[in-house]
Amino acid sequence: MSLFWDNANKLMESAVTAVQGGFASSDPMTVLISQEGGIHIVSQSDWPLDRLAEHRGARMAYRVSHNNGRVAVDGIHGTTVCHLETESTANIARTILRDRPAYLLSGPEPR
Repeated sequence: MSLFWDNANKLMESAVTAVQGGFASSDPMTVLISQEGGIHIVSQSDWPLDRLAEHRGARMAYRVSHNNGRVAVDGIHGTTVCHLETESTANIARTILRDRPAYLLSGPEPR
């Protein structure tokens, strides 16, 4: 796996852990990685990710956000882009429980 995808995956895992632990902010966080490998974190940036990366001279850029129970990581590295997103816990529960009846029918008790 390339460093770009590895970073995106690690950011996703960290963001999911933060949300599950109740430590996540509702504001998106942008992670910029410089040509030398330095990390710069920007919060509450409304710039498009590609423009912010270009403006700051970043080699790679990622935006981590969460909304309605979903966690998302968007990344850009040159012409390569990625979008990773989790399912909301409500959707996961619906999927798991979809094939289970919401009720059980039973007859009289056996004697």
